[in-house]
Amino acid sequence: AKEMSQFRGIFVGANGLNISHLQIADDTVLYCEAEGSLIFAIKRILRCFEVISGLRIYFAKSVVCGVGVAEVEVDEFARKLNCLSTKLPLKYLGLPLGASPSRSLTWRPVVENFKKKLTGWKRRVLSFAGRVTLIKSVLSALPVYYMSLFKIPVCVAKEMDRIQASFLWGDSERSRKLHLVRWNEVCMSLKQ
Repeated sequence: AKEMSQFRGIFVGANGLNISHLQIADDTVLYCEAEGSLIFAIKRILRCFEVISGLRIYFAKSVVCGVGVAEVEVDEFARKLNCLSTKLPLKYLGLPLGASPSRSLTWRPVVENFKKKLTGWKRRVLSFAGRVTLIKSVLSALPVYYMSLFKIPVCVAKEMDRIQASFLWGDSERSRKLHLVRWNEVCMSLKQ
């Protein structure tokens, strides 16, 4: 369709790179300018895909998202494609697309996940070594998925360190226990 000039995608960057689609596992993300004719072209392309492959596109699960496009226009495009409309930021594969990664609000789900994990653990019945092991193996791994795409803000990293240290030493909202070892020493590898 692109080679036959029925669909043209979008141009990005200083070099004018043309992107028409991205495919991740069984998902396809289509990019185009906000024009009614291109929306009908997408609908024709998807219908041809269904006929040729024998697969059906689940339009009720599909979404149209506009960047710099009026919400009314996005809703109209979604109606033509029989799918949902949304706006940025949106969640895709668990990551917030269109959100500012430098804002702590973007990282709030990761911090909440930290706290949620801790509520299920009984700190009093775990030894010090058990708490250190849980922190290093479970809690430290939670933000890795976000960090594979975004640079973690310093304030969020400090908050996660504070939560882990509080769990390790038994701090509560009302009182802070004596920390026997500095946090950066706790974070060292076993060899160190």
